[in-house]
Amino acid sequence: MKMNSKRQTATALWIYVLVFLSATTASCLLYLHYRNPFMRPLLSPFARYSDLTNYIDKTDHLQKAATALGHVSSGEPVFAYPAPAVIVYKLLNLPYPGHAIRTYLLFLGICMFCFTFILWRSAYVRTLSTAGAILTTVLLGYPMWMNADRGNIECVVWAISASGLYLLMRSRNRTGAVLIGIAASIKPFPILFLLLLLRKGKNKKAGLKEVTYGLVTLCLVTIASLVALGPNPIKAFREMSPAVAVYAHDYIGKYLPYDESRFYHSLLDGMKSATRTVEPFLSHPENTSFDIKKLAIPPANSEQEIKSRDESVPRIIIILYPLVALIGIGTLLIAFYNMPLLNQVTALCVAVTLFPMTSADYTLLHLYLPFAAFLVFLTRDVATGKVDFPYSSSISLLVIYGLLISPLTFLGLFAGDAKLILLITLLVVSARSPMYATFFSGSKCVEATSVREQRPFPIIE
Repeated sequence: MKMNSKRQTATALWIYVLVFLSATTASCLLYLHYRNPFMRPLLSPFARYSDLTNYIDKTDHLQKAATALGHVSSGEPVFAYPAPAVIVYKLLNLPYPGHAIRTYLLFLGICMFCFTFILWRSAYVRTLSTAGAILTTVLLGYPMWMNADRGNIECVVWAISASGLYLLMRSRNRTGAVLIGIAASIKPFPILFLLLLLRKGKNKKAGLKEVTYGLVTLCLVTIASLVALGPNPIKAFREMSPAVAVYAHDYIGKYLPYDESRFYHSLLDGMKSATRTVEPFLSHPENTSFDIKKLAIPPANSEQEIKSRDESVPRIIIILYPLVALIGIGTLLIAFYNMPLLNQVTALCVAVTLFPMTSADYTLLHLYLPFAAFLVFLTRDVATGKVDFPYSSSISLLVIYGLLISPLTFLGLFAGDAKLILLITLLVVSARSPMYATFFSGSKCVEATSVREQRPFPIIE
């Protein structure tokens, strides 16, 4: 039984590697063959490191007022991140002044090394298949390359929030909550991870106290950052608000150019993609062919050109989306409240990438932790026969992870839509596949001779 489980686990991991490498190879080879910009695995060369280089010089203006980050009338890219992100940019510029890209790539490399080391040490059955799954993910993982190419500080948010989430899974709740509070002050959606402290079977009073640690940390870090910009925090907040409004107008209230929207996969991004695809056929029913060149919007050459375009999203979508997101998050809470801890972590990591108003592929870094935890579960519990886990569920989850962590840009304009569908599928499969990982706290190990002996939605004691 154990030998069979070990063989099946190895086979499942090799299938993951095969799917991952096949999707990555297809994306690269088809782009090299057709040179279609909509199949380019990464951004255009002129946009490389743009999320870093657009803002890094503005951190020299600390204590001189937040308007120095870029005024809406200046024609320069405006700073639309929360105030603590300014401190992150400042720290990236400290080790090698004027060479923040070097520091950024070094930081990303250290994060990937630590991720690899911890995952390898945590895996119980360290076979060739385990090493293959880890190395292909770390070396070729598309979210990591997307972060490196764009220079986005999502990797900093991920490093902090993933560390906090790992500590929560290992019952070090206060430290974990503080780290999640810091991460959420830079980009807000990791705050959802604090919901783990309110899970079923946990002391509610202690959980609320630990959630308070995270929320207080978020507030203190935000206020301290506004003081660093201010020094009047209220004035600094008001000076940053117009830039956020510009971002909301251009990235949420309007359609993105197709060459950029293919990297976006949130629920709102999917709704915008659907309406922009269907609308031309509703308004011009004589069109019988899908002429993608007519639908495509060329990339803007300047911020003024972006502002001059009339590509507004139907207002009803923007109005309804907060309700859609609340219903979605509520559905997740109901579906996963009685599930094991690993299932809950998987659901929340998907939520962090699925529910923001805009969510680019670099946010898929948040899936690295549930994937790593699932690999630990397979090697420690399933391969050793401690837990009877459906082989079909192992294959399904690993195939989904393989497709999500690969580019999928061979799908062209619909790569982002495919990632959206895969994220929803990951939630559905996770909701039907309880994972009692003994390595993580909160999961009770259940040994069963048959999957039928387990309830479809077991309750955590």
